[in-house]
Amino acid sequence: MAEAVMMKTSDVIFRSDLYPRIKHDPRLVQQYVEDIDLLPPIEVNQNKELIDGWHRWTAYKTEERAEIPIKVTETKSDLELRAFAIMRNATHGLKLTPEDKMREARILYNNGVGIPQSDIAGILSISDKTVTRYLKEVNDKLKEERREKIFEMWMRCDTQEEIAAAVGMDQSVIAREIKELCEIDKCPKSIKLHALFQDEKFQAPIYNIWSFKALSNEVHHNGNSEQGILDNLLYLYTEPFDIVVDPFAGGGSTIDVCKKRLRRYWASDRKPIEARANEIRKLDILDGVPPLAKRWSEVTLTYLDPPYWKQMEGKYSKDSEDLANQPLDVFTSNLTNFINEVGTSQHQGVIAMLMQPTQWNAPNHEFTDHIIDIVKGVSVKKLKLINRVSCPYSTQQCNAKMVEIAKKERMLLALTRELVIWKCLEK
Repeated sequence: MAEAVMMKTSDVIFRSDLYPRIKHDPRLVQQYVEDIDLLPPIEVNQNKELIDGWHRWTAYKTEERAEIPIKVTETKSDLELRAFAIMRNATHGLKLTPEDKMREARILYNNGVGIPQSDIAGILSISDKTVTRYLKEVNDKLKEERREKIFEMWMRCDTQEEIAAAVGMDQSVIAREIKELCEIDKCPKSIKLHALFQDEKFQAPIYNIWSFKALSNEVHHNGNSEQGILDNLLYLYTEPFDIVVDPFAGGGSTIDVCKKRLRRYWASDRKPIEARANEIRKLDILDGVPPLAKRWSEVTLTYLDPPYWKQMEGKYSKDSEDLANQPLDVFTSNLTNFINEVGTSQHQGVIAMLMQPTQWNAPNHEFTDHIIDIVKGVSVKKLKLINRVSCPYSTQQCNAKMVEIAKKERMLLALTRELVIWKCLEK
């Protein structure tokens, strides 16, 4: 392997069809971002194709670093690239699970090259006996993987056409598979308990003040809101396999909660994070509502946690089209118009919006209650405001200087966020 050199981060080629890992870990990417200057080089071949270091490379993209240190290893074929990548994962990084190794054994053995079983065992660091067992179970495993893929794509609201193309099956077969997969009574007990909110840790909301001791989201993101807020909304307004729409997906906590509660999700963001680009679609609300077509009839919750205007100014981007960077009247108008569009598209359930008043970052610390202004602008007749919930922060949001000025000016500091909920009445 050659000495490390620098390469444009954007020139690295990621071959998802060759890289030997089923799932990626956004938490590891976040950890690598924090230690980015201490990371070892990634490994690519002579064609700039990634052999090892997906999480490191994603950390560099997340930080928008123009260049990344690399080492080059020549490969003679796609199969050899895959074998190198597997062996690297055996010594460092996020290790391959037994399920990953079973999948790799199948690919190496059935890739038309005829790699001997003993070589597969060496590449994967497993015994010949284990390879024999993996290959014996290959047909059953293929069927299981296909069903998992169908379920995963259906849960993230891919169309039947998209699912059929991805797994190489007719749409009629996909429809039958989905019908079987969405029977809650056939789910394992542990999954069913979470889907029906019967797990011991969940406490059903009774009052319109929702307090949480600490932020429980696994992946942090600018403007993160406690995922327990969404959990309560799912309990109150959805059933298993309903669709939840989140056009401000951020770090993806909506996805995590929906997976746990067995709700389908259509998550998007103006700037999806790199670590979840396969789950969070790219969509700006200024371009309209999510293109769900007939599936809007299955949506029972649209959850809006937009940027809180001046509080997030410049933190997502410097783009003037970014909500947080817009003048107040434009910010209010754009959010109001989007809610009206969603209200026109959504057939049932609720639309919920979380928002904090702007005060400290506004000119002259002027208090602006965005919720009142937006509620005034919601004009779709079938949307009825049914509740307003107080969601205080889990930690103190004001520093000593802010407190000192508040005392001097006899000014109340805004510490809470509020959740407004509209019900979609029948047309």
